[in-house]
Amino acid sequence: MELVCIVCPKGCRMTVENGVVTGNTCKKGEAFAKAEATCPMRTVCSTVATAFESMPVLPVRTDGEIPKSKIAELMRFINGIRVTEKLHRGDVVAKSVVGTDVDLIATATIY
Repeated sequence: MELVCIVCPKGCRMTVENGVVTGNTCKKGEAFAKAEATCPMRTVCSTVATAFESMPVLPVRTDGEIPKSKIAELMRFINGIRVTEKLHRGDVVAKSVVGTDVDLIATATIY
């Protein structure tokens, strides 16, 4: 597996074969590559529908990383959400999404 490290600005080009990482210049890059090869994780940003004409959608994101394999499930869940109360940036929209300990939070305030 070939990948580019995103841990620091260097952007090392690395290869992972049989659990062995080559091309990294630091331990953080090695840890990133091993994690990406075994269980890639992502932070997800999206929008949810609201009941407010002045702001029909609210931007949201996960407050941590979820397994990449759960992104499609999360997006189906997000598509079913309709916010009916005014929220502030950082407020929790949904707790423990898709069986994780990660919450979905608002990234804007509804006025």
